[in-house]
Amino acid sequence: MKITEIFKTPIAQFVLNEDTVALTKFSKKWAQAHPTKHLSNDGGYHSPDLDLNIPELQSLREQATRCFNKVKEKFFYQPTLKIANMWLNINYPHSYNQLHNHPRCCFASTFYISVPENSGRIVFCNNYEIENHMPDTRMTQFGTYNSSIWTLPVKDNDFYVFPAWLKHRVEMNKSKKDRISISINASH
Repeated sequence: MKITEIFKTPIAQFVLNEDTVALTKFSKKWAQAHPTKHLSNDGGYHSPDLDLNIPELQSLREQATRCFNKVKEKFFYQPTLKIANMWLNINYPHSYNQLHNHPRCCFASTFYISVPENSGRIVFCNNYEIENHMPDTRMTQFGTYNSSIWTLPVKDNDFYVFPAWLKHRVEMNKSKKDRISISINASH
């Protein structure tokens, strides 16, 4: 038998070296001064787009830009990528993010500043609706061919980069502490 694998979707994980204590302080101060937006967040804080020239975010911007341009090589995509926008997410206890994607950009990403235990993982969803054709209850195990969802653990300083069309959500924060992250979109 010959197998041809088609339509693969890579998710790149980087471990950055950001000052998460300073970014936590920045995030909480920012959230107190700016109203939340209501997009995919259910109960949590979603900031308006952050000014890309904020000094506290310069190191993250530089590292994120390098990561985006490394990942784009896997797609044989020529243009140099730059950050289109970024925003702050704070998932308070019992809050989460609903299923969504990031239109009008090439790659999406999330940088994790503060991830308490049981505060929610990122969940990627397969667009092929496998469960309508092969019920999960009939699977003996799950892998890249038959999974409807793929859940990845997160921890402080993790930075995930993925194609912007990939639908994803964030599990409910079941801890008693805030889960803080910054989402960043890249385009050419």
